[in-house]
Amino acid sequence: MKRYFEFSDSKSHKFWQIAVDGSNCTVSYGKIGTAGQEKVSSYDSPERALKEAEKLIGEKTRKGYVEKESASEKKHARRIVVSYDEAEAGKTLLEKVQAFVDSPQAAEVSALVIGAWETPYEQDPQAGLDYLCEHSARLPNLKELFVGDMDSEECEISWIIQGDYTRLFAAFPQLERLHIKGSTGLVLSQQPLEHAHLKALTIECGGLPQSIIQTITGARLPNLEFLNLYLGVEDYGFNAALEDLQPFMDGTLFPRLKYLALADSELADQIAEAIAEAPVLDSIETLDLSKGTLSDKGAEALLASSKIRRLQRLDLHYHYLSNEMMARLKKELDLVLDVSEQQAPDEDEDEDCCWRYPAVTE
Repeated sequence: MKRYFEFSDSKSHKFWQIAVDGSNCTVSYGKIGTAGQEKVSSYDSPERALKEAEKLIGEKTRKGYVEKESASEKKHARRIVVSYDEAEAGKTLLEKVQAFVDSPQAAEVSALVIGAWETPYEQDPQAGLDYLCEHSARLPNLKELFVGDMDSEECEISWIIQGDYTRLFAAFPQLERLHIKGSTGLVLSQQPLEHAHLKALTIECGGLPQSIIQTITGARLPNLEFLNLYLGVEDYGFNAALEDLQPFMDGTLFPRLKYLALADSELADQIAEAIAEAPVLDSIETLDLSKGTLSDKGAEALLASSKIRRLQRLDLHYHYLSNEMMARLKKELDLVLDVSEQQAPDEDEDEDCCWRYPAVTE
């Protein structure tokens, strides 16, 4: 027996393979396109080896791994970044993008990552984005784009000045994955957003504007499978209300959606209460309410829901749950559950209250 699985989201592209030969079980795993690593386990009988293999397969499928007949092709990826020293010397993102697009290798690249540009806290990457759109014919295989891949030392997430992506969707009709980091100045589309092939959309930020949320809830993305939105806080750009998030819960927006993340939110309890019996839970496999201010109040609503139990995975990591609530969730929910990174609220004795904060703001 030999079976092969792959997992892909906006950040990871991994394979996992299992083979049983007699009493031996061999597991191989790693990044797609690499040889990966291998682990061999021996059991006291072929029947036990098969039983353990099926158990491992169940664990992987619950985590989102999908079985395939054969391995996907190796990705050709490229990362463009303007280092601090290069920026000091006058180098620009536009120059680097031009050099890449004009190179013979550009036609082979399927995944492009844009890291820091010269002064991301003062200017946007628009010139580089526009050049990509204007010369999209030279990038016929581009299926994945990540703009803003930088750490806090390069630029705090809420300081990143983003650009206007309106032209991108028409310029790259074959695009499957888009990951944007930073929301200051971000325009996802100035017209109704439509894209036939986009499968994954991630916007990672300290505060997601209402205008971006409304663009997405008004979009036509028939093949979207993975949606990961960092909502953030008002101080860094979040100006929406719970009702603006309701369309994500109705289950009619994206017919193929399997992974929904309404993460990094100070409205985590309200979102949990609203989504607990929402129609979208009838079709998705993973609900991600991680990195927010979820407390026992929101978790109670999740536990009371019959729909939550239909999920394969519930991600609540980085939370403000009590030890008792964590134990209840683990005991009562038969799914893959992440309740790691328990937080303690800040107590303010003067105001006689406690403060809870999402994981990502500035």
